[in-house]
Amino acid sequence: MKNVVEHRKNQKTRMAVENTASKKEYKQSRQSEKVSNHLLTKVLITVILVAVAIVFIFASGAFVVTEIIVEKNETISEEQIISFSGIVKGTNVFAISKKVMKNKLKENSYIQDVKIKRVLPNKIKLIVEERKVEYVLQLANSYVHIDKKGYVLEISNNKPEVPIVLGLTTDLSNIKPNDRLEEADLNKMNNIAKIVQTASDNQIANLITKIDVSNEMDYTIYLDTEGKIAHLGDASELNTRFLYVKKLLEIRKGEAGEILVNGDLNSEYVYFKKSE
Repeated sequence: MKNVVEHRKNQKTRMAVENTASKKEYKQSRQSEKVSNHLLTKVLITVILVAVAIVFIFASGAFVVTEIIVEKNETISEEQIISFSGIVKGTNVFAISKKVMKNKLKENSYIQDVKIKRVLPNKIKLIVEERKVEYVLQLANSYVHIDKKGYVLEISNNKPEVPIVLGLTTDLSNIKPNDRLEEADLNKMNNIAKIVQTASDNQIANLITKIDVSNEMDYTIYLDTEGKIAHLGDASELNTRFLYVKKLLEIRKGEAGEILVNGDLNSEYVYFKKSE
């Protein structure tokens, strides 16, 4: 009898515990449902507010482009850049794709990069990074204008006041703006840049009219206004070689000839060979 009573007591206890657990689970489920509903309501409100904001932005005349600002352009005019960009005044500032606009602008060989900014409420700013003509290559009676990285900028009958580069191997017959020189020539372009920079450091870069890179063991610069040619060897120890060039330009002022600084500077003579 005692066992029966204990069994019933334990059974009641278990039922009480199970009921308590069920009530707790139910309560937690209700709370979770309330939280979910609350979050869903917040999401719906947010979506509605965003949609209303988008409709307002595109419908409002306050965000219509009224001014296009161009900065840091030197070679290309403001009018040309605006035309290349494809921006039309009266377009909503948020309807303009920066990526599409940048790609259009970079189709122009003189434009290396451009930053595009929306200046709210109604302006677009274009900050341009241009390529500059550093050298020219001769193509029949025309000149191929290139920058220091070997990009072709234009082909023209006009020659800017920059050195002519001789001895490159890129086929120019089908070259066009935005093309780039072949890899072998790009390696030579690095040495050309070092030559010009070192000449500039020694205040004689403005005298260089031609740079011949056909022989990589003897880079040669032409100083036509001085009537001289300088042989620089393999473009090593450039600063020392240009110090000799500069000194010989002073000593041999008015004399035409060749300056030879293309040997081993530790064991060979630097000298001037006068033209006959």
